[in-house]
Amino acid sequence: MKKDSRKLWLILLAVTVIIWFSSISAAQEKAHPKLNPRDLTASLVGHAHIDLSWLWLWEETVNQVAPETFWGTLRQMNRRPGLTFAQSQGALYEAMEMSSPELFQEIKKKVKEGTFIPVGGMWVEPDLNLPDGESLAHQLLYGKRYFLEKFGTEVKVGWNPDSFGHNSQLPQLLKKAGLDYYVFERCAPEKTTAFWWQGLDGSKVLAYVPPGWYLVNLKDGVKDLLLRTYENTTLKDFMLLYGAGDHGGGPRDSDLEAILKFGNDPNHPRFEFVQPQAYFEKIEKLRIDYPVVRGELNFTFPGCYTTQVETKKANRRLENLLLEAEKFSSLAKLSGARDYYPDRDIDEAWKIVLRNQFHDILDGSAIGPVYEEVMGYYQEAEKRARRALDFSLETLANLIETRGEGSPLIVFNSLPWVRTEPVQARLVFNTPVKAIKILDVSGAEIPVQLLELKEESGQWKAEVIFMAKDVPSLGYKTYRVLPAKSKEKYKSQLTASSRILENEFIRLTLDPETGWWESLFDKTAGREFLAASGNVLEAIADKPPGMSAWEIGLKDLVEKLGEKGASVKVIEKGPVRATLRVEQLFRGSKFVQDIQLYAGLPRVDVRLWLNWQERNVMVKAAFPVALNRPVATFEIPFGAINRLATGNEVPALKWIDLSDEAGQAGLSLLNDSRYGFDVKDNTMRISIVRGATYPDPEADRGSHQLAYALYPHQGNWKQGLSFRRGLEFNQPLLAGQALIHPGTLPASQSFLELSPENAVVTTLKKEIGYGRTGFVLRLYEIFGQETEVKMTCPQPVEVWEADLIERPESKIGSASQTLTFKLKPFEIKTLLLKTL
Repeated sequence: MKKDSRKLWLILLAVTVIIWFSSISAAQEKAHPKLNPRDLTASLVGHAHIDLSWLWLWEETVNQVAPETFWGTLRQMNRRPGLTFAQSQGALYEAMEMSSPELFQEIKKKVKEGTFIPVGGMWVEPDLNLPDGESLAHQLLYGKRYFLEKFGTEVKVGWNPDSFGHNSQLPQLLKKAGLDYYVFERCAPEKTTAFWWQGLDGSKVLAYVPPGWYLVNLKDGVKDLLLRTYENTTLKDFMLLYGAGDHGGGPRDSDLEAILKFGNDPNHPRFEFVQPQAYFEKIEKLRIDYPVVRGELNFTFPGCYTTQVETKKANRRLENLLLEAEKFSSLAKLSGARDYYPDRDIDEAWKIVLRNQFHDILDGSAIGPVYEEVMGYYQEAEKRARRALDFSLETLANLIETRGEGSPLIVFNSLPWVRTEPVQARLVFNTPVKAIKILDVSGAEIPVQLLELKEESGQWKAEVIFMAKDVPSLGYKTYRVLPAKSKEKYKSQLTASSRILENEFIRLTLDPETGWWESLFDKTAGREFLAASGNVLEAIADKPPGMSAWEIGLKDLVEKLGEKGASVKVIEKGPVRATLRVEQLFRGSKFVQDIQLYAGLPRVDVRLWLNWQERNVMVKAAFPVALNRPVATFEIPFGAINRLATGNEVPALKWIDLSDEAGQAGLSLLNDSRYGFDVKDNTMRISIVRGATYPDPEADRGSHQLAYALYPHQGNWKQGLSFRRGLEFNQPLLAGQALIHPGTLPASQSFLELSPENAVVTTLKKEIGYGRTGFVLRLYEIFGQETEVKMTCPQPVEVWEADLIERPESKIGSASQTLTFKLKPFEIKTLLLKTL
C-alpha cells in the first residue's frame, strides 16, 4: 500500500511539473511567439575597429593599418553597391588627411554619397573613466568639429564599442554635443540590446549593444545569433557590425559572399545595408517601451586603473597644464595687452593628450614600445602647453604695477576661489645673498623657509617656500622679495619629531619602528580619524589567470612594508613646512615617503618615491577610518557619486572620501596621479603600483614619484569642499619673479568671481577656430541641487549658453560685468562670452 501511495505521489508530482513547464512555455510563446527567421532583419554596418596603438605603434596604424583598411573598404564598396561602413575617431581621419591625401579625397567622396560614415563624434575611442571631464568635453569638441569642417557631417551616433566602462555623466555630454544615440559593448546591462541610458542629471540617450560583438563574421550566417538575441527583446531588426577589426580590416570577401548566399535564403534573416543614424531613428519610432538604465555602466578590467602609472601621471599632468594654459591665455588676450591667443600650441597639445587617452593606451594594456612612443608625444605636448602658459603669465605680469622695494614675486591662482596655500618659488639675485625675506601686499613680512641657496655663474639662486594667503579667485597677488642680513626666526605652530608632526589643525603620530601612522587627530574637531594603523603600504600577491595588464587577481597579503623595520627621521623643521622621511624596503624595491605638514593647512601630504622591481604584486596604501557606517564618495568626470563599500577595485579621479552616515565628519584622500581605489567597510585604499607581465613583461618596472594627501574635515564631503581640495592639490599656486615696471593692473586682482561653492568652473578658453573671438567658460553643479549662480567678470560681456561644440543656443546676459543664471542638479553648462 505504501508503495502504491508513493507511486501515486510521484505521478501527481510529474503531472504538476509538466503543467508548470507548459504554462511557462505558453507564457514565453505568448511573449515571444516562434517566428520565421525571415521575419528578423540584420541591418548591416561594415566596421573595422582600429586600435590606434595596442600590440603595435601609432606609426604602424598611420602607415599600414588605416590605409590598408580604408583602401580595402573602398574596393568592397565598388564590388557591392550600397555597402555602408562606419568609422569613428577624428584622429584617424586627420592622420589620413596628412599622410594619404589621395585616400582622404576618396573617403570624402564616399562620405558625401552616404556610404562611408563618420561616427562617434570623439577624437578617439577613449577610456571614459580616467580622463578628466574637460578631456571628454574636448574629445567631443575636436571630434565633432573635425567631422563638420571636413565633411559637413553632423555626427549623431556616439561610438565606443571597446571602451572599458562608461561614466554616468556621459549621456549628458553626448546630448550636449548633439549626439542622441550610443553604440557600445563592454559593461552592458545583462540581456539588453536597446535601452534608454539615463545619466546623473537625467539626460537620456538611446543606447544599443550590437549582437555578436563589434566584428561579426557573416561567413556562417547570423540566424542563430539573431534568434538568441530576440529572446530578450521585442526588437526584430538588429544592427550588426561586421568585418575584421582591432588591427583593422573591415568587410571581408567572405562577408560579401555570405550576404549573397544568405540574402535570399527563406530560412535566414533578411540582410539590409543601413546607416547607423537611420537605424536608430527607425527603432526609436517603433512603439517599443525600451527599459531605462540609470547611472554608470561599469566595471571591467580593474587592473587598467593602475597599470603603466607613468602614462597615467603624464595624462593628469598635461590635463592640468593645458587647463591652466587655456585660462591664462584667455585672460592675457582679454586684458587687451596682446591680440593673440596660442591656438596652434594649445590645439596641437590637446590633440596629443586626447589621442593618448585611447583606451588601450591610457589603460596600460599595450606593449612596452607603445609607452616609449607615447612619452615622446607627451613631451611635445608639454613643450607646447608650457610655452603657451609661460607666455601668458609673462604678458599678465607685464601689466602689473611692480615698482617698489625689492624684487616682485607674483603668485597666480588658476582656480575661481580665494586660496591660502604653500607656494614654492625659485628666485634669482644679481648680488650676494645670505638670507631672504618676503613681504605681502601690505608690506608685512611673512614667514619664509629657505630650501636652497647657491651661487652659480655670478648669480645667487634660491628656492623658497611660503604660505600665500588669500590669493584672489582666478587672479594673482604680488609679493616683494628682499635679501636679508640673517635668517629670521619666525613664530610657528609647526612641530616635528621622529614620532609626531603637528600644526594648528592636525597632530599626526607615527610608529618610529614601522613608519605607520598610529593617530591622525583633528585638533579643531577634537576627533581621531584612524581606527588602526594608517598609511600602511600593503604588498599583495596579484595573480590574475591571464591578461595581467587588464585584470587584478589579488590573493594573500605578502607583507606590510615596515613590519620588518623602517627608517624614520626629521628632514625639515621650518616655520612653513615640517617633513618626516620614512624609508621602507620590500624585496628588491625601495620606498621613500616624505610626510609633510604645512603651517596653516589642514592637510597631511605624502610625497612617495619608489624603485619598483617586482612582478605579480600590487602595492596599496591603506587607511582604516574611525567613522560610523561611512559613505564612500568618488570623483568622476564632471561630478561625484556614491558607491557601495564592497572592496571592489573602482576608478576615481583626484579624490575619494569617507564620511560618516550622519554627515558629521569625513576624511578625503587626494592624489596627483592615481586612478584605482577600493573601499571595504571603513577602510579606503589607493593603488600605488603593480607588476603586470602581459603584454608588457616589464610594465612599471623602475622609478616612480607620486603624491597623495589626507584631508580630515567636519561635515560630509560637500561641507568639507573635498572637490576643491582635490583641484588645489592638482593645480597648485604658480609663482614667478617679475621685472620692475609701471603697470595698469594693481598688485592684487581677481579676474573672475563666482558663487556658490557647488558651481565648479572647469575651463576658460577661446572658442575653437582661427578668427573666432569669443571665449568659452564651462562649469558644472556637483551637489545635485538646483542653484542660482552669480558670476562677476572684470569687464562687460554678452553671454550665450552654448552646446559642447561651442555653438550659441540662447542669450542669457548682455552688456554686464555681473551675471546670474541657474544650474540644474548635476548640470554641465557651457557659456560663450563676447567682450563689447
